Amino acid sequence: MKNRVLGRTGLSVSEIGLGSEAFVNQDDAFAQELINAALKAGVNYFDLYNPEPYIRSSFGKAMQGRRDKFILQAHLCSAWIDGQYKRTRDWGK
Repeated sequence: MKNRVLGRTGLSVSEIGLGSEAFVNQDDAFAQELINAALKAGVNYFDLYNPEPYIRSSFGKAMQGRRDKFILQAHLCSAWIDGQYKRTRDWGK
């Protein structure tokens, strides 16, 4: 796997990342297996753009004890509204 430096951070991230859409409607065992496979392939960059709390929980369980191996990207103010992602600063919607 090729890596690149992420902007001015000095962090080395894999050119290929893993998004969270693959985890929709899956259990913790699936998350563990997929994240293990990604790490084995050299992927260390993960996109958590998914407002579903159970997906973030699955990621957290799969990363437990090895958080230092991951670079996470998250999107602030994203919400699942009316069947699609939308930006909002209103946490009540």
